[in-house]
Amino acid sequence: MTKALYGSLPFLLLSVLGMLLVATPATSQSERGEIWAHEDYSLEARESFQFAVRYEEIAVRRWTLVVDGGQRQCDLSVLRVEGEELLYYETKETRHEVSIPWGEGEEIMVVITNRDHAAAFQVSLVGPPRDAVPASYSYDVNRALENFAAGKNLKAEEHCRRALKRDGNDLVAKVLLAGFLRDQQFYGQAATLVDEALAGELSGYMRDLAEDLRVELIRLQEPLPEPVLRGVSHAMEYLDAGEGQKALEVCDSILEGKVDLDGPSRGRFLTLRGRALGMLGRNFAALDAYTRALPFTRSKEGQAIVYYYMGSLYEQMGNPAQARGALAIALEYGLPSGLDLQAREALKRLAAEMNQDR
Repeated sequence: MTKALYGSLPFLLLSVLGMLLVATPATSQSERGEIWAHEDYSLEARESFQFAVRYEEIAVRRWTLVVDGGQRQCDLSVLRVEGEELLYYETKETRHEVSIPWGEGEEIMVVITNRDHAAAFQVSLVGPPRDAVPASYSYDVNRALENFAAGKNLKAEEHCRRALKRDGNDLVAKVLLAGFLRDQQFYGQAATLVDEALAGELSGYMRDLAEDLRVELIRLQEPLPEPVLRGVSHAMEYLDAGEGQKALEVCDSILEGKVDLDGPSRGRFLTLRGRALGMLGRNFAALDAYTRALPFTRSKEGQAIVYYYMGSLYEQMGNPAQARGALAIALEYGLPSGLDLQAREALKRLAAEMNQDR
């Protein structure tokens, strides 16, 4: 497997898609896959049979449950045990095929209910060939990979965070979340997650991915002096925790202190200051901070981030026209992958609201 490439493409684009392409065949699993388990069941009229399938029985990322009655119909329901999530329910079918997204610790309950006549049913668990099974991670990590491949970055990031809520030692989730944070320029948080992941038993391709990301983060953070790095990290931690006042105090102490800030560093702190002020409801002061940040922010991508937060604030203030203008500029300048999707979703939401008002 080729290591991740850096530059004009986001960190995860090539690397994660490479893993997904290995796991995603061009045709259905029932056509190309291997039968991992098979049972025949004979049921009387209206008789039901229930059984469980656990991850240990088919340790893959996704598989297909096939229930075939030949000419006889049956009803089938599939329930994910955790959360009691109904994955599938169909009646009066002679053949059922159910694609099951899968991960470590997963378990489903399957209920087959025969119809009006005694019948025999063939039940198969169909997965990828045993000699070509890609690494199977936790359920939420697998869903994060799939959502990222589909361009649904917000959902992918959400699944990474959910994976860490379930298991704070999910090392793969830490690496993937670090990639999203890196795209959003939250370098300190991303570096912490990468260091934690590499300190654990991360192996194979994911370790290569994490090591590459650590090198990239070191390069990205090099231009900033140590006091600036600490200030950025502390401010972002407070913002993530919803403590706007503390984040504002950190920004002001750096901006008004003795640290010699270059233009990009000053622009970064003014942007963080704007976010803190917005969190405190001081909207016009926040807009002033964003406006002051723009001349110091030299890169188009950095300016795109400032415009993104301006647009988000305008939307909160009930100014849809200004919000749409700022978000459009942000997209034109080129947002990191995570913020790009959020900006596009915001524009759709604003357009829908404006249409309703007409």
